[in-house]
Amino acid sequence: MLAGAGTAAADVSVERGPTPLENGDATAAEDITLRNDHIVVSIAAQSAPPWGVARGGIVDAAPIKDGEPLRDKLALVDLIPNNWSSWPTTYQNFEVVTDTPEKAVIRVERDWNDVRMVTRYTLSEGSDRVHMVTTMTNEGDSAYEDILSGYVLWPDGGSFFSVPGLQGVEEGEVDGALADWSAGYAEDWAIALHAPYVEYVDYNSRDLYLRQTLEPGDSQRFEGWLQLRPSGDLGEVVQAEIERKGLAASTVTGTVSTADGKQVDKPVVVFEKNGEPYAWTVGEQGRYQMVLPEGDYSSYATAKAHAQSSSRTLSAKADSKLTRNFNDLEAPGTLRMSVHEKGSMEPLDARVTVAEGQTPLVGYLGRKTFFTELENEGELSVQIAPGDYVFKVSHGAGFLSRPVKVDASVPSGDAEEVTVGIERRTAPNRKGWYAADLHHHSDVLDGYTPPEYVIRSELAEGLDLTLLSDHDSMVNLPEASHYANKRDEPFIPGIEFSPSWAHFNAYPIEIGQELQIDPGKASVQEIFAEAERLGASVIQANHPFIAYGYFTSLNKGDVPGGFSPNFDFVELNGQENYEKAYKKARQLWREGDRYYISAGSDVHDVWAKRSGMIRMFAKVDGALTPESFAASMQQGHSFATMGPLVYPEQMFGETLQVETGTEAELGFTLTAASGLKGATLHGPAGVVAERSFAGAPARRTVTFSPEPEGDGWYSLVVTDANDKKAFTNPIWIDVVEHRPMASDDGE
Repeated sequence: MLAGAGTAAADVSVERGPTPLENGDATAAEDITLRNDHIVVSIAAQSAPPWGVARGGIVDAAPIKDGEPLRDKLALVDLIPNNWSSWPTTYQNFEVVTDTPEKAVIRVERDWNDVRMVTRYTLSEGSDRVHMVTTMTNEGDSAYEDILSGYVLWPDGGSFFSVPGLQGVEEGEVDGALADWSAGYAEDWAIALHAPYVEYVDYNSRDLYLRQTLEPGDSQRFEGWLQLRPSGDLGEVVQAEIERKGLAASTVTGTVSTADGKQVDKPVVVFEKNGEPYAWTVGEQGRYQMVLPEGDYSSYATAKAHAQSSSRTLSAKADSKLTRNFNDLEAPGTLRMSVHEKGSMEPLDARVTVAEGQTPLVGYLGRKTFFTELENEGELSVQIAPGDYVFKVSHGAGFLSRPVKVDASVPSGDAEEVTVGIERRTAPNRKGWYAADLHHHSDVLDGYTPPEYVIRSELAEGLDLTLLSDHDSMVNLPEASHYANKRDEPFIPGIEFSPSWAHFNAYPIEIGQELQIDPGKASVQEIFAEAERLGASVIQANHPFIAYGYFTSLNKGDVPGGFSPNFDFVELNGQENYEKAYKKARQLWREGDRYYISAGSDVHDVWAKRSGMIRMFAKVDGALTPESFAASMQQGHSFATMGPLVYPEQMFGETLQVETGTEAELGFTLTAASGLKGATLHGPAGVVAERSFAGAPARRTVTFSPEPEGDGWYSLVVTDANDKKAFTNPIWIDVVEHRPMASDDGE
């Protein structure tokens, strides 16, 4: 029985229907929401979860503050059976096991191949945690060997703190871990996943896995807790760990002020262990308190845009009380920077990164990377911690120019003004070549970038067209288009269809539409048909060789509907398996299939990774529009690059007729902002010819003269001095019989 409207404020309730959380994704009549006076969580019983996973995970969650829940802060918490590989499933059953004012228990049963998965979600009165227990049972005849299974935590926006001790570990074993939890957070919320079973992390600890082999008849139990807090203070997360493990602990208190004696309103005190960040607490009105497990720590205080204090050590003993005061913080300063092109003095959009100097651990206290403004091209004004810095300033660095390093000393309470000139080393637009990053996310689901900053970042990278392609969502396309239009920048609206067995980008689509299929349940044919309905002229197979890539899933037989040829491009992804994808493209060309390559960075967080780190250049004659760019790509008049630029004498995607027994003359002009290292010509039989360039020249014209053995193709790979590569689409070869000219005597 579901709880009624008369439930007391502290009681636990179970509700069917759309989530009460603003911006939530559980919007269907059969979805299930659990609530007490601390938290609200919603389970997707009918609504489609993200990334095509089976229904049954938590898709919405928020803490309650001052009696009201915050907006949804969660994309997904669920037990992933094997590291985001495809999830074939045939049923999901939901049962309300317990529904009392003291406790609610929801049982979810699903399948993954031959494995039965049963999860119990429990919320108790007065708790800020959902207790989660999942049992995987292999009911088949074959073992599942060396699989990665466990709970994952993907917040909506904010910042993320990896398992303590594993900062900077993208993927790997948990050797060196100081705890068994990770957390997403912002200034006014935190969501932590406690996972005592964890042996392996992925995606910077968003995924907490156990490596296991599940023999026929075997079962494996996973236990975890999802904790929600109404501030970015991780002290309560540490307290929860102390309670569940029964750890001996010590209480640390103190005051925080600036060097001139001013109380810091909301100080953040960071604690480190074994030289690694462990956790932090947020104080009020210059005071803080933190409970720590026994051990030796160092600590420092900081605050938004403040220079951090000197470090203090402490040794936490069982049931002891310690005092550590910090009285040497420095108040914020201001950095003002103007960026222009050398020579012309025209303003340039730029990415500005702290190369040396203080950068905050806690994301909402300040950034390490900044972007010049949208309305004031080339201008940056930002509050920053005072101190000495070296900034790296770039505009399309590695492609169009080289980054510039600038020294600056930002004073407390005052401003430092800096002017930076950047030399553009090549001008592809003058030759009719234009660039776009064809795979980019905003702050939908696992993204962290508001639409404005998608555009600002793409402009700073010197891209000629902007693009947005979020997972199964078009909600941010109007806003992104608005910001692109402010700068008269062509905008390519897109969507990334994201079932569990493959991802596909479709673009350009018409803005203002709604998705009419559930990608998690659709066949590949239905997904391609929906892309066409949305107006897309292009479909690209994204990162096709990752665990849930199109070609990977085809090889495993996991694509609903089997192989469909109705896609256009094989993506070279900036982060995953691009060499393997290019090898696959060459195989397709050998087999006579004219699928061309595309390129996208797959950036979700522009402050952590560069937009356009791999990009697609296309030759466009006439007006540059999303449609003309896509049409040029469909003709193969394009190349993908991580640095070098390639200008062909014979256009990529076109056919060169060569007489039998003669050579194909292939000329290219190559440029690289970082200098050229070499070039390799490929053909159907493999490497045809190679060139190396002594002294890393910025520009070279090269000619290859291979003799084709028959109809086929040639493509070029160019490498710059930083080992960044460019990959071209093929030049097709049509070998024709030699027809001798008639002799002068008529014979």
